[in-house]
Amino acid sequence: MSAELPARDAFAGCLHTRFRALNVLPEPVDLELEEVSQLKEMPGQQSFSLFFLGPEEGMLPQHIYHLRHAELGEMDLFLVPVGRRENGIEYQAVFNLLKPTR
Repeated sequence: MSAELPARDAFAGCLHTRFRALNVLPEPVDLELEEVSQLKEMPGQQSFSLFFLGPEEGMLPQHIYHLRHAELGEMDLFLVPVGRRENGIEYQAVFNLLKPTR
């Protein structure tokens, strides 16, 4: 998928909503967007992370997942499992964006 990904603020406006990972077998998995990190500004670059919470059972391996969201549409994100909590498994997507040159 070559569509442009939503901006950090668009994700921040969708906290605590469901993203459905469609390319998971035997059936899609719902992930809740739990946190959007602050935007970090560096020379020539910006970065932020998204943190999702998934079901306790069936940890998803790090992989590019095709996600669908009711407001943001469809997108491909590389998700990495980063921890287990009492209520599920946490996944992180990291964004490193180059700033346009003048």
